Amino acid sequence: MAREEVRGHERTMGAFGKWAKAIARVACVACAAIGVAAATGNASDGVAREQYRLDPVRSGVAFDVKYLWHSRLAMRFGRMRAQLAGAENGLAAARVSVTIDAASLEANMPFLAGIVEGDEMLDAARYPSIRFVSTRFVRTGASSGLLEGQLTIRTTTRPVALVVTFDDTPRGASGDAGSLAFSADGHFSRAAFGLSRWPVAVGDDVHMRIYVEFVRERTNP
Repeated sequence: MAREEVRGHERTMGAFGKWAKAIARVACVACAAIGVAAATGNASDGVAREQYRLDPVRSGVAFDVKYLWHSRLAMRFGRMRAQLAGAENGLAAARVSVTIDAASLEANMPFLAGIVEGDEMLDAARYPSIRFVSTRFVRTGASSGLLEGQLTIRTTTRPVALVVTFDDTPRGASGDAGSLAFSADGHFSRAAFGLSRWPVAVGDDVHMRIYVEFVRERTNP
């Protein structure tokens, strides 16, 4: 009698074990499905995103500085890249980065362009990029603001503040009135960046102007 009870107990435990394994398999499949759904949700929540692409034709960077008493040396960089990130959360949360090709300099006095690019000034052969990265933006008016950031020339990085003026009606290459265009003006000391050659002929205070137009695009989820 005891042996029959043992056998019955073993059959019951065996059935319970199979049932428990089946539940475990279902639970694992459910967990995996939840994990995939969560990963998919993180990658794309089904909402179209806005991003901004630089219009290089309508963008650029210019420097100018006092030269020989009553003249000014005006310089423009022909090649640059810029990115605007986080603007979908408002301009206060956005970040702007601008990378300038130091060897693309043009000047109103052409013979000076090569000197400024040379090893006694920008040394573009060794330091091909000038870079500005914003750290903070504050709106000061309906079409104005203050953009703070870090400017790097050669191996030196210094904080700069730029006064921003927005273009209320920008027109990109496609005529898109939804583009975002602005100019950012500021000043820096060239001596602070180690560019102190020819102090008698060339002033220390450099006016910098960044003007950009970003074309708004929507990305599909």
